Amino acid sequence: MTNATAAFDGFLKNIRLPEELASQCRDEHIRLRGLLLADADLRDIIVSTFLQGSYRRDTGTKPNGEDSHADVDVVVVTTLDPTRYTPDLVVARFTPFLEKNYPRHWERQDRAIKITPNGKDVTLDLVVTAAPSKIQQEFFESVDPTFKAARTGVPAPEPLNFREAFDRIAKSARLEEWQRDPLLIPSRDLGRWERTHPLEQIRWTQEKNDDTDGNYINVVRTLKWWRKENPDGKYPKGYPLEHLVGDTCPDGVESVAEGVTLALEAIRDNYRIHVQTGQKPNLPDRGVPEHDVFKKVTAEQFATFWKLVETAAGAARAALGAETNAESTQRWHDLFGDEFPKPEKPFSAPTGPATVTSSGRFG
Repeated sequence: MTNATAAFDGFLKNIRLPEELASQCRDEHIRLRGLLLADADLRDIIVSTFLQGSYRRDTGTKPNGEDSHADVDVVVVTTLDPTRYTPDLVVARFTPFLEKNYPRHWERQDRAIKITPNGKDVTLDLVVTAAPSKIQQEFFESVDPTFKAARTGVPAPEPLNFREAFDRIAKSARLEEWQRDPLLIPSRDLGRWERTHPLEQIRWTQEKNDDTDGNYINVVRTLKWWRKENPDGKYPKGYPLEHLVGDTCPDGVESVAEGVTLALEAIRDNYRIHVQTGQKPNLPDRGVPEHDVFKKVTAEQFATFWKLVETAAGAARAALGAETNAESTQRWHDLFGDEFPKPEKPFSAPTGPATVTSSGRFG
């Protein structure tokens, strides 16, 4: 087995957000948070803000193709009463803030407000949620106490990071309660509030990454890049693809190369019957299991994707099983494209069977 570790390190560096774009992402989400904290009308209903999505989970890649924007999801946890506020009223509550700070640069979507700061290559998805349970409000105030401090005038304590907050919940024997009482999110298309639990996705990802010796998030990033390079069928991509990789990348993998190969082979083998019978998988959301993260994926799209996986799985197995690092690196380069480094010494596949020439010493 050849892991091509140095080549994968270079590849993963190549597909990260460029520093300038990463800096824009940081600046813009920090600016948005500061504006919310300074807004006298909204500040009193905000419990906390946090980042979600691939930017937060570190499972994203740089843009490729025509769209050069990077997406950052900013969740705003509020005390809004879902029985009093319809999805339309939620947007109305935030409209003065948006018109003041992002005039003509925001638009409403189903479950988010899309903000495109002027002159930036960053798209902010402002996700307004409600935290109806006490345990959720306590959790968010522990990781971001600044809004409570602004409301009460009491100095903010030292914030916990998410891992510390998760550990505190687990040690208090309240993890099941925390998992059972997710946030609520207003859906424009459905006209009602729905359950959502982005923090359970973050917690699950951290745990999975620990169980794979830190390889999982890089397996996800690798396969997301491969999917961008092979977009046939369009879906699955983004988080649905990440979820699928989470279901198929086994614990205990010792390298990114091994994780990628085993995940592709598991997708090929586990879902062959779905393609043969014209179906698609149902993948329960980590935090809200009644939600299928493959809801928008059609059986036809999944079949197209699966055929790409079938080919890629064979190529990955050949790369992992290569006898030399040069051969392995070349095969991975052929699979993932120009962002994956070529071997330092060009590799040429043998054109015929090897022959053994006798020295004549023993015959």
